[in-house]
Amino acid sequence: MTPLKISMMRAATLIAYACLANGPLRAATECPVPAFAAKPGDQITDWHEKYIMPAMIAAGLPGVKSASKEQAEALVDKLQAFHQASFGDPLFFEPLAQKISIHYGKVGDFKGLNTSTAEKINKAGAGTSVDFSALCIDTRRIRLPDDTFVITMFGVNNDNCRHASLRGIVFTSILINGATNGECRPDHAYTKRFIFPVSAGTNNITFLCEKDANGCARR
Repeated sequence: MTPLKISMMRAATLIAYACLANGPLRAATECPVPAFAAKPGDQITDWHEKYIMPAMIAAGLPGVKSASKEQAEALVDKLQAFHQASFGDPLFFEPLAQKISIHYGKVGDFKGLNTSTAEKINKAGAGTSVDFSALCIDTRRIRLPDDTFVITMFGVNNDNCRHASLRGIVFTSILINGATNGECRPDHAYTKRFIFPVSAGTNNITFLCEKDANGCARR
């Protein structure tokens, strides 16, 4: 390989990582990053409509509709339990990431991968039990179209969000609210039964897996 070609390859790689370091990846995305618009009041149903429904619809979950106050409260508990388990284990998504990588191992990209496809892949064989109703999966681009798949978790509370940056054993990189340098947003605060203070998460955490021969490219 000539020195000119080597220089060109190095330049292309530096440009790709500069784009990754400075913001969201260059690609249309199915998994949305909802705009943060905090409102005073005690409307947990507003939280569901703004921060949860868009992600569920994008993930292709069936029968997504507005939730009652009781349903939204139950979802807060469910999401927080799942996020606590997944953020508490740095290898929680390793089996899923490996299964997807193996499934697409003979092709050059992850084209066509979405939440539904990932769920079917995960069912093949043993591994971590993943709640696919609590996340959204699609593909992005770092250097080539569909060369990266992402797992986006929505409705993440501020405490778990701040622990997201501690991960990195499995994935190529992590986006907080759409950016590698993103900040965790405050929770939506409300009271349950007019007495008990509860916090509902407003953050999106996205784990990136760039295609590599052995799974996710580690940086």
